[in-house]
Amino acid sequence: MAKHSVQRRKKQKQHHFSFGNAVVLVVCFVCVSLGLYLWQAAFSIGQTKPTVDDDDFRPTIGEPPYRVVIDAGHGGSDPGARGVVQESEITAATAQALSDWLTRDPNFIPLTTRESYDVTVKPAERAAAANAQEPDLLLSIHGNSAPEGSGASGFECYPAVPGRTYHQESYYFAKKLAGAMQAAEASLRGRGGIRYIYYQGDVKQLVESNHKEVREERSFTILEDVNCPAVLAEQCFVTSEADVAQFGSEDGCKRTARAYYVAICAYFETTPLPEE
Repeated sequence: MAKHSVQRRKKQKQHHFSFGNAVVLVVCFVCVSLGLYLWQAAFSIGQTKPTVDDDDFRPTIGEPPYRVVIDAGHGGSDPGARGVVQESEITAATAQALSDWLTRDPNFIPLTTRESYDVTVKPAERAAAANAQEPDLLLSIHGNSAPEGSGASGFECYPAVPGRTYHQESYYFAKKLAGAMQAAEASLRGRGGIRYIYYQGDVKQLVESNHKEVREERSFTILEDVNCPAVLAEQCFVTSEADVAQFGSEDGCKRTARAYYVAICAYFETTPLPEE
């Protein structure tokens, strides 16, 4: 009887010992896993998730027809910059010529941010009008200006700034625009014709496109408020006779519209209609 009792106690002790070891191992495993997790989290503080470099990025596009908003800057009681020509005149002429190209191309549905170029519509209202139409892309058309006596000329465009939802798509489109304008013999300002704009109060700050830091300041309202990739293009200086002759005259606006159309086709990987 005593012998059997000793054997039972030994078995119970062995069973208790094995269960205790298992508990300890589980606790150790949990502690080690938690420690590794906390170490990794601490190491990752301040780091951002890796993203595709802007120069390697390619947008994801669906099936046509693509909904493209053409935003003619200024208009109505807002003439924009004045020089050899009035800015609102060249934006309206270019927008209409671009709309004609997109209308003829079955791959696109051209949209606008206003009922008429003679109507005064604020940028926030134009962005809201664009969003209501569920666009795939937006191009805001403008003309540049410089103080009297300045020889400033050339093309530049402004995509949605770094940190915004559609920054990379917008930058990709900006490269297509700058390339098409360069092919049309426009000179490019800044780094390849692409720059960023930020507003610090009422002061506008121009930043070259190699500055990729994310900033809190807002850019152009039409770029900030629209829910799609967007670029604002300054097609020429209305204060430059040579610039206006090339890209701001009646023929110049048509030449610019063709370049914009080619850039839009390049963005969506479609073949442009041949020139007439």
